[in-house]
Amino acid sequence: MRIIPLFFLVAFGTSLAVIFTYFLLIDWTALDAAYVSFSDISTSSTDLSSLFAAQAFQNIHRINVFAEGVWVLQSLILAAIGLHGICTSRR
Repeated sequence: MRIIPLFFLVAFGTSLAVIFTYFLLIDWTALDAAYVSFSDISTSSTDLSSLFAAQAFQNIHRINVFAEGVWVLQSLILAAIGLHGICTSRR
């Protein structure tokens, strides 16, 4: 009976990891687009204000990708804790 909450913990951690991975991939593609835009502006424009704006826009996506990656790892750690509890529980 003590093992049932551990199954829920594994399922919850795995489902959160899948959800956060989905949003991570969305932000990853936005980061790629922002990087291409920043690269184009840095090679063609001499206007510093547009370069700073493009860099800030790129850094916003970079921080979002990092944060969502951390959430994926934390969710997988939660699932691993539940799996460890299942494997080490006495039957």
